[in-house]
Amino acid sequence: MRPPTSRFSGGLRVGATFFDERGALADPGDAGDGADAPRGVVDRIAELAGPGLAPERVHPAITAFFEDTASLDLYVRSEWRFPRLWRLVRPILRAIGQFVLPVHEAHIRTRVVRLAEGRDGRDAARAVLRTYAGSGEVMQAVAYATLTRGDERFMSAAFPMPGGHVLGILRLEAVTTSEVGEIVCVALTSEPAASRGRGPVGVWLVLAGLAVRSPFGERLALSAPRDPEEAADWDATRGVRFSLVGRHEQSFLGLHFVTHRYGFAPRGRP
Repeated sequence: MRPPTSRFSGGLRVGATFFDERGALADPGDAGDGADAPRGVVDRIAELAGPGLAPERVHPAITAFFEDTASLDLYVRSEWRFPRLWRLVRPILRAIGQFVLPVHEAHIRTRVVRLAEGRDGRDAARAVLRTYAGSGEVMQAVAYATLTRGDERFMSAAFPMPGGHVLGILRLEAVTTSEVGEIVCVALTSEPAASRGRGPVGVWLVLAGLAVRSPFGERLALSAPRDPEEAADWDATRGVRFSLVGRHEQSFLGLHFVTHRYGFAPRGRP
């Protein structure tokens, strides 16, 4: 089942100014309904909550990741299965200005911007720009939206690439619940629920409007840290107290090729 796709298609270069250069950003005065500019990848985590996940029970730090993404600095530690291969591939993606993932460690800033009505083609889409702190170099330029199929809800993330885009349709699931019933760990995954069919979830390659499911897979687990100084030994994170931690695993043809360990901290408040 093919999902709705974005209208965005990249040229030879994507980069941090991709949406701005295409005139795709909404004018600050054009919200129409008087709504504020978006702060998160979604306005409410309930937009991603399918059967079995009660959004009101999700830990506040996890909710903040989805609803107030722009307020959080991201610290990354990447562990590549084939680091030499990544060092060869990374300069190509750096030239394109998309998926410029760290070789080892990085400090990332996030900006969320409203897109002009109708430019993306999906409802309530917004641009999210992730750049390296200090240099301002792009890591990712993404257009986020949501997708509803029956009683299921999904995240829909479009990454412009030359000639089209990569589209991730991810399902949110509860992983760990505390003794008092609070959901303290969730995961975004490209795998379908065991009790359901394949559906639209997965990583899709979109070229000339045609979407084809790719052999890539991913799973991002997010949880409130047991110790707010967790991972303080990272070179990039000394002295930072995390409000949220994550583990992002990516695979190709079922072969796990990288794990990113994430730490999130409120911006400007170490």
